[in-house]
Amino acid sequence: MYLSLGILLGTATGLIPGLHVNTITVLMLSLLPLFPDPLHLAVLLTAMATTHTFLDFIPSIFLGAPEEGTVLSVLPGHKLLLQGRGMEAVRITALASLYGVLFSLVLLAAAYFLIPLAYPLIRSVIAYVLIAAALLLLLRERSPERILWASFVFFISGLLGYVSLNHIASLSTHQIFFPLFSGLFGLSTLLFAITSGESHHPQDPGANIKLTRRDLAAHSLIGSLGGLLVGLLPAVSPSQIGIFFQELVNLKDKTNGKLEELHPRRFLTIIGSLNTADAIFSIFALYLIANPRSGVSVAIQDLFGTLDLPVFAALCATMLATGIIAYSIHLEMGRLFASFASRIDFRKLSAGVFISLILMIFALTGPLGILIAMVSLTIGLIPPLVGVSRTHTMGVLILPTILFFL
Repeated sequence: MYLSLGILLGTATGLIPGLHVNTITVLMLSLLPLFPDPLHLAVLLTAMATTHTFLDFIPSIFLGAPEEGTVLSVLPGHKLLLQGRGMEAVRITALASLYGVLFSLVLLAAAYFLIPLAYPLIRSVIAYVLIAAALLLLLRERSPERILWASFVFFISGLLGYVSLNHIASLSTHQIFFPLFSGLFGLSTLLFAITSGESHHPQDPGANIKLTRRDLAAHSLIGSLGGLLVGLLPAVSPSQIGIFFQELVNLKDKTNGKLEELHPRRFLTIIGSLNTADAIFSIFALYLIANPRSGVSVAIQDLFGTLDLPVFAALCATMLATGIIAYSIHLEMGRLFASFASRIDFRKLSAGVFISLILMIFALTGPLGILIAMVSLTIGLIPPLVGVSRTHTMGVLILPTILFFL
C-alpha cells in the first residue's frame, strides 16, 4: 500500500509543474504518527522520489515546463516533438530512467568500497571539472563572434543565478528554481513556438527509438555514473554533470553544431538516466557516507538516524520495484500527452501553457518570482537569436557552484 501511494504521489509531482517532491515530503513527515512503522513512510518517500524522476520528463517534453533535473531535456525533447516524434522522446527517457535504476543498483557494490575513499578527492576538484566543462562548451562554438556571445550568455546567466540563489532570502532554493528554469528554457521556447512556430505538429504514436540498444545502454551507463557524482557532491545538479559528460562524449565531433542538436537522442538518454541515478545515489550516500543529498534522504535520516543494512536493503528493493512500475506509467502518460498534442493547435497550446506557467509562478513565488522569470526569459531568448547553444544558460548554476567550491 505504501509503495503504491508513493508511486501515486510521485506521478502527481512529476506531472504537475511547480509541485516539488520536497513539498510532499514535509507534508508526509507531519503525518508520521499515522504510520505504524517509520519504514512504511521511508518506502513511500523512496517510491515517490524514484517515480518523480520518470514522470517529470513528460511536462518538459510536451509543455516546456522544466525543473532542475530536466531543464536540458526541454531542448532535444522539444526538437523531437516538433518533428512529430514526441513519443520517441518519451520512450527514450522511460528506458534511460529504468536503466538508471538498474545501473545504480549494479554500481552499488563498487560504490560501497570506492565512495568513502573517493569522496574527499572528488569534492576537492569539482570546481576545476566544472571550469573545464564551461570552457569546452564555449570553445565548441568555434568562431570568435559566437564564442563572445556564448561567454556573454554564460556570465549573465551565472550572475542571475548567483544573485537569485545567494541574495533572495524570501524564497527557498526550490521556489527560486521554478521561475528561473521556466524563464530560461520553458517560457523562451514557448514564446518562439507562439510567434514563429507552426500551428500543428501531428505526433506519431508509434515513433520508435532511433538508437541502437548498445548506444542506449552505453549512454545510460554514462548518465548513471554522472548520477553517482551528483548524489555525492553538494551544490552540483544533474544538468551540470550532464553537460560535462555529454560534451566529453561529443569531443570526437568536429562539427560546430549546437550541443543539444548534434545527438538529441543521446543527450536525452544521458539526462534521463542521470536524473534517476541522482535520486537513488542520494539515498545510497546516506548509507555509505552518512551524508543526505536530497530532501527525501534528509527525511529518511530524520526517521532512522543511521541506516542499518536491513532498512537499506528494503529501500533498494523499493527502488527496483518502483522503477519497473514507473516505466509503464511513464509510457502511458506519454501516449496521452502525445494524443493530446496531435489534436490541437500547437500555437494555441503553447500560448495556453505560457499563460499557465506565468500564473503558477505568481501563485507559488509571487511578484518576485515573476520578476525572476521575466529576467530569465530575456536571457533565454538571446541564444536562438544570435545562433549559439542554449546550454550556455546553464551558467545560471555552473558559475555559482564554481564560486561556492573555490
